Amino acid sequence: MTSLARAFALLLFALPLWAIPFSASGGEARNGPILKLEGGKWFDGESFIDAEWYVVGGRLTGQEPEKVDATVHLDGKFILPPLADAHNHDAQNIWSASRSIDKNLSAGVFYSAQMCANPAKVSEFKGLLGRPNTLDVTFTGACISSSDGHPLGLAMRDQPDVTPETLREGWTVVDTLEDIERVWPGIAEGRPDLIKLILVNSEHYEKNRRDPTMFGFNGLDPSLVAPLVERAHRDGIRVVVHTDSAADFEVAVSAGADIIGHLPGYRFARNMEPADYRISDTTIAEAAERGTTVMTTTGVARYYLQVKPEHTDALQSIQIDNLRRLHDAGAKLVIGSDQFAGTAVDEILYLDNLGVVPNTELINIAVTDTPKLLFPERQIGRFEEGAEASLIAYSANPLTDLTTLRSPSMIMKQGNLLNLGISD
Repeated sequence: MTSLARAFALLLFALPLWAIPFSASGGEARNGPILKLEGGKWFDGESFIDAEWYVVGGRLTGQEPEKVDATVHLDGKFILPPLADAHNHDAQNIWSASRSIDKNLSAGVFYSAQMCANPAKVSEFKGLLGRPNTLDVTFTGACISSSDGHPLGLAMRDQPDVTPETLREGWTVVDTLEDIERVWPGIAEGRPDLIKLILVNSEHYEKNRRDPTMFGFNGLDPSLVAPLVERAHRDGIRVVVHTDSAADFEVAVSAGADIIGHLPGYRFARNMEPADYRISDTTIAEAAERGTTVMTTTGVARYYLQVKPEHTDALQSIQIDNLRRLHDAGAKLVIGSDQFAGTAVDEILYLDNLGVVPNTELINIAVTDTPKLLFPERQIGRFEEGAEASLIAYSANPLTDLTTLRSPSMIMKQGNLLNLGISD
């Protein structure tokens, strides 16, 4: 721990328990120490500038308070708002959530979206999350796939002794329009912010359903996506669509989905060609016009390329081409890693390696656009009056070298310095 962290930790330990900020929602912090943050270089969206801030009640203010409990000397460090991961599965149950909190926080990732959580299971451990010393998570209120669709195949592989009928209880099965009517009351009752629909190579939907080797690896009937999106929007629920191929992407955009869960091109499925993953210019223009948000998840290709390294050039060429045309069209991009053992930092560095999005823009996507997508009602993602006093400090300038993101030197969440074994 740095001398700065040690001194601040002693200050917090000296305070009575009632004085330490707490919030089950992650949005409000109360009664914490009043701090002066001086000597830091703060990210303003374009560069790092000298500034002084105070922390009062877990929030930033530029107005000097009548008294200050402690001064935190930032010693010229470069200060970013925390990162966010819009697509992961590392906190969907109590086992994984308890292990992923420190992994994310120590990487500077404070905000996460869990993309296929079971609401009944989430209720058992949700109290672990959304506190000033833990991860803030938004969960999908329903993960909707076909009866023979993904993620059934993965679940059967991991739990071969469990019947498909039992495994399907972890998500919502929809095969027909009548199924939508059957399941919707239960979904709406939970008043979710997000639901997820699963498409997998929908251009081959009928053929794949007749192929026994594809059992468990299909997705929804593409004709059901528009009715599901319409029903969700009627109830004020945003829709994320898991996409694999370019055809899936087109179905999701045309149906009015709010968010695309994967940029096509993170793998090549059996009997499919690289061209099947190239999004059309027309669809990209429509996505930009509609304001459809695209989760990147490009780095998850690492898992596929470990098995098929000979596909590296072709796959990354598709990723670069899709990403460049989306970027040039002004489509909304957010950081999603989909890496159970990794974090948003891994995705940022993979994107940096593709060389499409400039460093400053990548950081803005990671620290502003992605957090605001997950928690639109909260004042996060920018250093401004009244914003939550959450920050990550680095000894070097991340704009110059994004690998700096792997080495935070100080982490503060809502005015609380987090002791995560970080050494400067």
